[in-house]
Amino acid sequence: MGTAAGNGRSILVVDDDEDVLVLMKHALSSLGYIPTISPNGENMMDIITQSPPDIILLDIHMKGVDGGTVCQLIKTNKTTAAIPVIMFSANENVASIAQHCGADGFIKKPFESAKFNRAIEEILNPENS
Repeated sequence: MGTAAGNGRSILVVDDDEDVLVLMKHALSSLGYIPTISPNGENMMDIITQSPPDIILLDIHMKGVDGGTVCQLIKTNKTTAAIPVIMFSANENVASIAQHCGADGFIKKPFESAKFNRAIEEILNPENS
C-alpha cells in the first residue's frame, strides 16, 4: 500500500491509552493519512464539528464518556452522521456494540496491521475493496 494510500485524508483516533495513540498516529502517518489524536471522548462533538475528519477510529472503553456513547452522538447528529466511525476494542462484544451505536465498522484488539489498514481502506475507498 505505500505512502500514497492515505492521500492526505484525515483520521481522528480516540483512545485513553497513550501507547495506542502513539502507535496509531505513527502507523497512520506512515500510510499517508493525517492523524489527529484525542485521549478521551470529552468535547468530541465540538472537535468534530469544527474540523470534520474523513473517518473516526474510536475505542469503546474509555474513562469518562465511553466510545459507544460518543458514536451514538455522532451518528444521531445530522451534521456529523455521515462521518464514518470504526470502533475498536478487546471487548468480545465489539461487533454488537458497534452495530448498536451505528458504527460503520469495527476492529478487534489486538489488531494485525493488515486488518487495520484494510478496515480503513474499505470505508474510505469502497470502490477499491
